[in-house]
Amino acid sequence: MQIRCYHCNKPYALRKENVYEALEQLKSERLSHYDIPCPHCRRVNRVSQQELLRSAPEWKRSQKEQKDQ
Repeated sequence: MQIRCYHCNKPYALRKENVYEALEQLKSERLSHYDIPCPHCRRVNRVSQQELLRSAPEWKRSQKEQKDQ
């Protein structure tokens, strides 16, 4: 997933594994946004759950979490 920093305007990539981890955290903590720090300026960028889902359409919640709810 490509992200452009809102502060320094430099692009950086987020790996698929990180996107999956972010989605797991968003679902478990019931958040609407995930904070991703920019590697260039180190400021935080908020990425919505919808944007993360668009970059990982095949993502499904883990079996354990689905049984807990």
